[in-house]
Amino acid sequence: MMSTLRKIRSTILNQIRPTRTEIEEGFQIFNRIKRAILHISEMKNVEVSFINLEGSSGRKQTQLRNWRELDIFIGLPTSILPKPIDKEKPSKPKLRKLFKQLVEEIAVEAIKEAGCSSWQVKYAEHPYASATLDNYKVDIVFGFDLSPEYIFKTGPITAVDRTPHHSQFVDSQLSKNQRDDVRLLKAFFHSVYVYGDTSPVGRSGFTGFSTEMIVYHNQSLDSVFEFLSQAPPKPLDYFSRPSDELLQKFRREELIITDPTDPNRNIASSISERAYRFAQHNACQLLREPSLAFFKMAQIPVLALDELKIESDNYFVIEFQDETGWHYTKTRDKLYRYFTKLQKFLSREATGEPRFGSIVFEEVFEAPVFVIALNVEKNEISKSYTRIGPPSDFPDEVDKFTKKHPNAYLRNGRYHVEIQRRFKNVGNAIQHFLANNTLSPKLTPISVSNQGSTLIGKQALWILKKAVQPFIP
Repeated sequence: MMSTLRKIRSTILNQIRPTRTEIEEGFQIFNRIKRAILHISEMKNVEVSFINLEGSSGRKQTQLRNWRELDIFIGLPTSILPKPIDKEKPSKPKLRKLFKQLVEEIAVEAIKEAGCSSWQVKYAEHPYASATLDNYKVDIVFGFDLSPEYIFKTGPITAVDRTPHHSQFVDSQLSKNQRDDVRLLKAFFHSVYVYGDTSPVGRSGFTGFSTEMIVYHNQSLDSVFEFLSQAPPKPLDYFSRPSDELLQKFRREELIITDPTDPNRNIASSISERAYRFAQHNACQLLREPSLAFFKMAQIPVLALDELKIESDNYFVIEFQDETGWHYTKTRDKLYRYFTKLQKFLSREATGEPRFGSIVFEEVFEAPVFVIALNVEKNEISKSYTRIGPPSDFPDEVDKFTKKHPNAYLRNGRYHVEIQRRFKNVGNAIQHFLANNTLSPKLTPISVSNQGSTLIGKQALWILKKAVQPFIP
């Protein structure tokens, strides 16, 4: 297996490693924007500590070929804040206000000066600028210039404050060969649809830094896939703490990879259990029968016609058009919460009795279309259900129950009543929920079907049936 994997590694790397021209082009664009940022910040009399190209295209150099995304981080000195950070960390609302002002006055103006063809102010944890320049997607993010000691002891002020330290860690700790192993692992995660916060499997997949840390801890590609094939996997800890201690500390988390800048943070906490389980399944398959196919990024398949017909009445594909202007992670998270409520609504009557049985859903999106594929255990149920009331030897409860339900009857020492269901067809129940629980006037269902009306809708059904349901414990 090892020799086969080495041959695969060589072949795939020739396809996914970025060319020197690509790398140089990315840095040229970064330097062009950096000069504009420096110019505008000097004009506005705003001090900046650093302007870095972060992410895989920066000093880490773990990007894949044709990865045309640049993450530019502007580090601010903490003196810009009204109070010393050792006295008080600023609140999130105050930070949002500060960053919005800086994004509009510096980032956007620098984008214009650099000749970007289009731009937007977007919102994640805080506002940031997003632009397009020479077919590169460029994000400009503000954070604070914090020492590793401060982050280790106190934690960051914003989530991105750790990023430059993560880049420094990867740059200093991973060899050239290991950075290529990161590329191979990223290609694997992409090929099985479990990479990044747009992961089709699970709410969020493996991040770039978690991928780099898996390679750091396991050293070789063979060991990486042995690690991924484990269920459950052994915790990976930069601080060499016992596994039992970590399992106790990070309870209910499927995968544990600690942050080398912060011993109290699990960088794998955002990785969905579903994404890990599907990755684990494919890693086992790869170890059994190595193949180039596990590293080739392909479009999500759709189900064959004969597969679509099987239990099709138990599957629903609900497609939304997103015109809100929200960051895609906000839409993703809102829909997850929304369909968790639908899941509860369909599985239980208002009185707690079972309704349509087990409900499983998954969200897949290609903005601006967001899709939920949903499976129900039962699509038709009886017109009524039996509600079990209090025992006969609790007179006060019996009195309340029989007043509310005059048709109640005594059986085996308890009162019962037959209640007419509001819904006996799951399709009607779904339509009722959608009509009476709106998310936003600009985020509404455009289609409800059993097979999906768009390509991404059909792909979502494949993800649910092939990549999610078989691996739910």
